[in-house]
Amino acid sequence: MFDFTGKTVLITGASGALGTALAARFSQAGANTVTAARSGYEELAATLQGPSLGVRLDVTGESDWAEAVARTEDRFGPLDVLVNNAAYLRVGTTEDIPLDEFRRVLDTNLTGALLGIRAVAPSMRRAGGGAIVNVNSVAGLAAAPGLVAYSSSKWALRGLMRAAAKELARDHIRVNAVHPGIIETPLAYGPDGTALVPVGDLPIPRNATPGEIADFILFAASDQARFATGAELVADGGFTLGPLT
Repeated sequence: MFDFTGKTVLITGASGALGTALAARFSQAGANTVTAARSGYEELAATLQGPSLGVRLDVTGESDWAEAVARTEDRFGPLDVLVNNAAYLRVGTTEDIPLDEFRRVLDTNLTGALLGIRAVAPSMRRAGGGAIVNVNSVAGLAAAPGLVAYSSSKWALRGLMRAAAKELARDHIRVNAVHPGIIETPLAYGPDGTALVPVGDLPIPRNATPGEIADFILFAASDQARFATGAELVADGGFTLGPLT
């Protein structure tokens, strides 16, 4: 359905459940796929059917970003697509979350995306344009009690996306967001295995599969979405509609 033949795509947080699904789908669509993560990146790259490269990337480090982009360009040339997928979640309320953990969540989810956009923009200009997709969350659209740090980071990420979309538009670089609902990944559960957000009363009463959300992200990154920038695509199973009962 999507054709990324000859396009170079970098995915952060690639070794997680959604990142793995994204890497597989971009590779199947013909992309030069760069899997970027703090661990597991080379092993994942080796499983892909198309041209691939695994790079170590801590999204909070500017030098890591510079190295990841340089290695990508050395192998494949300028970047066409960035998926800011890396995320960190810490359960905690406004009153009880440790301050260092609040800062760690923002550093990963918000500052990491800023550094990514900053690092890839010159490469995308050399490519003649590109697409950046920030993986956001329904926690960036609705109140998320008990997830104050995660929700704060995702609301702020919306502002970053919109500002970057305006700033980069004349360079033919599109910046959009996908807001998934609850995905069937370890992030959906607390340390004791209890679901952080029950979904049984939602219009679609289940968690999304990583592949379902990957399809939305590929659309946002593809030429089929070429007229969209600063847009927010929601794939939440009706979460923002509220429960049926």
